[in-house]
Amino acid sequence: MRIIALLGFLVALSLPAQDKINLMNGQVLEGRVLGQSSLEIRYLVPKKNKWVERAEPTSSVFSVTDSLGREKVWYFMDTLFGNDYTVPQMRWFINGERDARKGYKPWGPVLGGFALGAGLTMALDLEVNSLLIPPAYAGLMAWPRVYVTRGSITDPNMEGDPVYATGYSAVGRPKRVVKSLLSTALGVAVGLAVNQLVIDPARKP
Repeated sequence: MRIIALLGFLVALSLPAQDKINLMNGQVLEGRVLGQSSLEIRYLVPKKNKWVERAEPTSSVFSVTDSLGREKVWYFMDTLFGNDYTVPQMRWFINGERDARKGYKPWGPVLGGFALGAGLTMALDLEVNSLLIPPAYAGLMAWPRVYVTRGSITDPNMEGDPVYATGYSAVGRPKRVVKSLLSTALGVAVGLAVNQLVIDPARKP
């Protein structure tokens, strides 16, 4: 019996890694699933010419799809656990997360943060106080509504769906905050450099 199990394991290693673990946050892990239980999903991933075994808590997994396209759904609706959506609704929520992760591009807030950081630093001749601008601006970017970037929706039927939009926003908002923080910090750095190299020397007699 052990020999048969070992042979099955070796055959599995020779096959292409096509199993997909669909996470609740919209990410997809690819590997060779070894086992599934109510506690965890065990799978193999290639790393440096060898296979490494990993595990993912089942609570963070929506479903597992094997190489033949058969899906095992682990998510279930239960408000006591915070699972407020039905299975079909959760699919749309996850699709929103996935589309935002791949296609959401907050160009307006990013460019605005850079301009604000550089402009305020140069206009007010800020030094140490300029370090307050990036976190303050990034904090403000957590409030506005997240709009779907044109062309980032993979399924046109999902456009306008409130559950999809909620999932899109769940990923898009923190993505906008982080990118705004980085762009504003870059703007501050440029402003400081201009002050030191251009504006301040020009003011000296």
